[in-house]
Amino acid sequence: MKRLSLLALTGLAVAVTVVFAQDKPKPVATTDQDKVELPEMKFNDVKEIAPGVFFRYSSISATDLKVPFGGSNNTWVVFKEYVVVIDANFPKEAGDVLAAIKKTTDKPVKYVFDTHHHGDHAWGNTVWAKAGAKVIGSTNCARLLKANGPAEWDKEQKKMDGRKDIKDNELKVVDEAFDEKLVLDDGTQRVEFHFFGHAHTPGDAMAYLPKHKIVCTGDACVNGAFNFMGHSNSASWIQVLQKAEKLDVTRVCPGHGPVASRELLSKQRRYFEELRAEVKKGIDDKKDAKAIADGLKMDWYKEWTGKAAKENGDNVKHVYDELTGKVDHSKLGWAPTSGTGNGFTQPVLRGE
Repeated sequence: MKRLSLLALTGLAVAVTVVFAQDKPKPVATTDQDKVELPEMKFNDVKEIAPGVFFRYSSISATDLKVPFGGSNNTWVVFKEYVVVIDANFPKEAGDVLAAIKKTTDKPVKYVFDTHHHGDHAWGNTVWAKAGAKVIGSTNCARLLKANGPAEWDKEQKKMDGRKDIKDNELKVVDEAFDEKLVLDDGTQRVEFHFFGHAHTPGDAMAYLPKHKIVCTGDACVNGAFNFMGHSNSASWIQVLQKAEKLDVTRVCPGHGPVASRELLSKQRRYFEELRAEVKKGIDDKKDAKAIADGLKMDWYKEWTGKAAKENGDNVKHVYDELTGKVDHSKLGWAPTSGTGNGFTQPVLRGE
């Protein structure tokens, strides 16, 4: 299945359902030593997954084009006096999330955290800023948003079929950037923002909630066949996931897909490790990228995502180019690219 240009159907918004922590989620065993309860959720549901911690599950599908793309997942944490939101989403969806937050608390949103610079995670900054929030992001996320943002925003505004919520707003960049770590702690809640290195993009960062053993990964870890690798460093991405696995967590809130147990981190890492190994073997056997993709097995990946690994031809080609010295990782994400990506926003599936 080909990746198509970025467009979410803003006219198909579904009413938000707020479900609090006392609702019993489905128990899911991860290992003999570590059993966690994961919530059963439908698209656009909101659930309290820990005291004062809410997760909104945005619509997405790697196999069904009838499912409208609802942007990123969102998590918010209610502190004593304010709220912290993880990922800004698109402007339209940011408005939906803000409305959902108001159903869970009357406290104001003080900070929104961009896990990275792609549009489905950062273009909603404009909405949060108007609501009085400051935008937090890693230094590289801030640089990428500032360097590419104006041109890419302008491009989307001028498209005949461009997003109306982009045409009706202005780009908002990061207010407060951090190099490696930033902590918010008021004695009741604690959120640690960590930059572990170049993963999905050069600016990926995660939000770690040590009190609740939760990590919000953005697109550095997703639950499904949602990996866009066009701005990635696959070798570094593996190292980033290894660092995340050292965190004391039982649940992972991914950038896309449902909440999962901590094993999602190792599952995501396994995909990149095996992908690199298979591509390396193919290169050694004098195969081109297409032939390598056609020969990919990885049955476990389809069991996990519902999509065969060989269908991710763009990912195979990216790793092929990396391993044959055709990728300059220092330049990824810093300039518009041709094809389905545009150097700023992530190519995503288009709902029809």
